[in-house]
Amino acid sequence: MKDRGFSLIELLVVLILLSLSLALVAPSLSRFSRTVELKGAAQKVSGILRNSRSEAVNKGKVYQVVFNSQSREVRVHSMEPAEEKDERKESPVPEKTYLLPEGIQMKGDPTTSSLSTSELSPIEFYPNGGSNGGTILLDSPDRLGYRIQVHFLTGMVDIKRAK
Repeated sequence: MKDRGFSLIELLVVLILLSLSLALVAPSLSRFSRTVELKGAAQKVSGILRNSRSEAVNKGKVYQVVFNSQSREVRVHSMEPAEEKDERKESPVPEKTYLLPEGIQMKGDPTTSSLSTSELSPIEFYPNGGSNGGTILLDSPDRLGYRIQVHFLTGMVDIKRAK
């Protein structure tokens, strides 16, 4: 009579090998997910900036994007030109607020950032498609970050890996 199935020793060896391989792969997966989260945050911020530029051109208003590094918020609001405020007594356009994930840090360009540590220099987009320009650095404590640059003349948004 021929025995079918596996012995207890064979099953234990397979389970030990699986647990060792899982122990080696798990930290790599968590690092990968943090990298993907950081890249996603950079793409989200650049999308917010591009959308603000597009809205400024389409609606003929100045759009301002304000970054708060302490609360990890990105706020977008439009500003009415001074002469239009007097003619039309409209209520202000509501502000949109976007939150970034927990481990993401925002930093501004030291040459252009304001004196306040929590508020970075706002980036404005004008109806002609231009901007006041600026640089935002998104990073995390254990990952290399992304530098998001807004060209001051054209308002074009560019993402680059930080060095």
